[in-house]
Amino acid sequence: MRHAELLKFDHCRQRGMSLVETLIGLLVLTGVMVTAGQLLRVQVLHLALTERARLADTQANNVLNQLAGYNQSALLDCNPFSNKSPNQVINDGNPLSLNTSVCGSVYACDQVVQVRQSTGSGYDYVIVGWNQTLPSGGTLAYYRAWRVVTLDSTRHLRRITVAIIPADLGMNPSDPVEPLALRISDVVQRQ
Repeated sequence: MRHAELLKFDHCRQRGMSLVETLIGLLVLTGVMVTAGQLLRVQVLHLALTERARLADTQANNVLNQLAGYNQSALLDCNPFSNKSPNQVINDGNPLSLNTSVCGSVYACDQVVQVRQSTGSGYDYVIVGWNQTLPSGGTLAYYRAWRVVTLDSTRHLRRITVAIIPADLGMNPSDPVEPLALRISDVVQRQ
């Protein structure tokens, strides 16, 4: 009889161990799933930020090319950056803040609005004047601002500095924010 009782006890003990093993397995599986989810989130976030920087780069190049093509008389000297003097060098990584009164009175800033395409899942980026009404269903994505300084008036040599500032980092454009893209070029413009 003693032997039968030991077998029964051993059988119950094995059932208990299998429950503990199952719980440990579930705990390990949960840990693995959480870690995999975090890694996936980091990768998706990285891709989104890379795409955002690429779009800002495109905006900076486009506005710099557009401004460089203007006649000197059509593009006034201006400085919409409230924390930088007109001749102060702006380096990558320097936070900038916009002087909204300069943006409102002189052609030195505008806005880029993200608008969902009518078909598909993509977006179009539309340029809107400073403080103008956004298109229906549009979301403000970037502020584009540029500083123009005449370096040599007889040679028509000017320095144009373009900054693309994310609109969502500080909803107040006067808060210093690191630009997503910064372009500086010396150009010779026609009279």
